Amino acid sequence: MSTVNAAVKANLEKVLAREQHTAALRMAWVRFVLASLMGLAIWLLPLPAEAEEKVGPTRWGVVAFVVMSGLILVGTKKVLKLGKWAALSVPLLDVPLLAAIQHLQQGSLPAPWMGIPTNATMMVGLIVLSSLSLSRGIIWVTAVVADASIIATLVRSDVPGVPLVLSALVPLGAGAILATVVGRIRGLLHEARAKDLVGKYVLGDRLGVGGMAEVFLATYSPEGGFERKVAVKRILPSYSENSESVALFRREAELGAMLAHPNIVQVLDFGTDGSTYFLAMEYVEGLSLSRLLSFCRQTDTRLPLPAAVTIAWMVSEATDYIHSRTSPTGTMLRLVHRDLNPPNILVSRIGEVKLGDFGIARASTSEQLTAAGILRGKVGYSAPEQLLDQPYDSRADLFSLGVTLHETLTARRLFTGETDVAVYRACLEAPLPRPSESRPDVPPALDAVVMGLLERALDRRTQSAQEVVTKLAALPPEVADLKLGQQQLAEAVAKAREFLAEPLRATPVRPPAEQQATVTVNVAPPRP
Repeated sequence: MSTVNAAVKANLEKVLAREQHTAALRMAWVRFVLASLMGLAIWLLPLPAEAEEKVGPTRWGVVAFVVMSGLILVGTKKVLKLGKWAALSVPLLDVPLLAAIQHLQQGSLPAPWMGIPTNATMMVGLIVLSSLSLSRGIIWVTAVVADASIIATLVRSDVPGVPLVLSALVPLGAGAILATVVGRIRGLLHEARAKDLVGKYVLGDRLGVGGMAEVFLATYSPEGGFERKVAVKRILPSYSENSESVALFRREAELGAMLAHPNIVQVLDFGTDGSTYFLAMEYVEGLSLSRLLSFCRQTDTRLPLPAAVTIAWMVSEATDYIHSRTSPTGTMLRLVHRDLNPPNILVSRIGEVKLGDFGIARASTSEQLTAAGILRGKVGYSAPEQLLDQPYDSRADLFSLGVTLHETLTARRLFTGETDVAVYRACLEAPLPRPSESRPDVPPALDAVVMGLLERALDRRTQSAQEVVTKLAALPPEVADLKLGQQQLAEAVAKAREFLAEPLRATPVRPPAEQQATVTVNVAPPRP
């Protein structure tokens, strides 16, 4: 068996063990509630004076049963390691206790056989209760112990042989039926949970889905016992047989593994599980910049200037690192992200800013993976040279950075249109307003940084991300305060997460271009 399959099996057993503990806790609650109701009924039920003495053993036995059920419930909740073994209390404690109550009560009955139906009913009920453990072994143990209790009652009541044998078959038959049902349930549960495991990663909530992949919050849980939250990106089944999609996915893993920067989402692992390709990445607990700006639009607010400058600064630092990365031999890779936009910028709950999603990034030293005439990326954030299918370099990312920074400052999309074609033409032809035109508190120096990035002509555009960092550092201290900016981002993320989590805000209305992931658009130069 391969290492991946062994890890899957180990994690699957861990998941099932947790579910069995949950089942044991559920069973403890059911038992405690039933015992309490039975106790209330037998103590509050009005009885004739002559019957009080006869019912006494049962009453005090039920009290003991309630107390024991309460203790088992507390123990099951407090001691997580008990797992399914907490369910053994049914055959080892419940059955003997209720059998003892029945045997004590039997001597007070007019005829010994009158206690048999009650005893049999209670024992079958306990077998049903044991099935909540989802353990066939515990069901069989309960059935055998319950059968012994019934046989003891039958022998004591001098029941003839044939009825004795038939009565003894009742708990065994109930156990066999329930064990079969639970076995089927466990099989279905195993199949369902197996789909939620990828290698060493137990998948949780789905965080999002894009053009060819979906991203899950996952738990990395190797055999050592520790756990870590990660994000697992898994290629969609419809793309797993597509060679180009798989190549892009693999390229994202290769490039991501080469990058180690505090403002870049770290790639941790890449592999396959069956026919599925997956990529494990650092999990950033927070929001994407697109969702943060969506919150600003819905609440008619804007990010404070230090917060916006902090985003621009950190993304510029990450972009400069990407652009200046070299191969192991020292050759400049001239890496271009090609998809720099708000959905791919993550802001953590403590105000960290990280650039991610290198799915369509490309180094000039690698082979071309995208056919000519095809634009990979979001039209509203792509540089003119990308839209026109012309040769481009790292300065294309700078134009995308300018569009993103403009939107971060104004909370408005710079290029809009009813269709991708309309947005495409706007990117090439629409006037470029300064951020200060819609936000007067933007200083001229910050205006100049944004407009320098938005130059459509390559020779007039800002030439490097490091130049952007230098210009941001020259801004007035009250604007370029990174510590204050990070604090403001943390506060904004907290407010946005609370707002977007409200039932009426769970699926905020956003422009279509923000609802989709990277799109593939056929592009061609516009006709004169």
